[in-house]
Amino acid sequence: MTALKTTVWLVDDDDDDLILLESAFQRVDESVRLETMHDGEELVDRLNNSPERPSFVVLDLNMDRLSGMQALREIRQHFPQRELKIVVLTTSFNPDDRFRSEIMGANEFYVKPSDFKEMVELVRGMLQRWAH
Repeated sequence: MTALKTTVWLVDDDDDDLILLESAFQRVDESVRLETMHDGEELVDRLNNSPERPSFVVLDLNMDRLSGMQALREIRQHFPQRELKIVVLTTSFNPDDRFRSEIMGANEFYVKPSDFKEMVELVRGMLQRWAH
């Protein structure tokens, strides 16, 4: 029996944030397969048009075209929390964003750390909790 490979979809419109996040995942576990998308619309399209599902999604809130909050709303109409794990990772410290994300069905909500070591520890925790 082959072990399932952990796949994580990273959704963020900031290339620098994606690079930082990818580096943190690779630092924690090089075997994790990462796929990047640049907005909520790409994520929703991928979920609607592909049978593949990630172990979990890391979703930014503040994006053009289709924001993370709008994407979360659309996704939860078709994919319940137990079926698709979504971790919100944003620069927003606004408690309303946390509250709305939880109401919309985010499995977790984190504010992006500014320090790479903190990002690595955050990623380590995400993988321990959500990877299968």
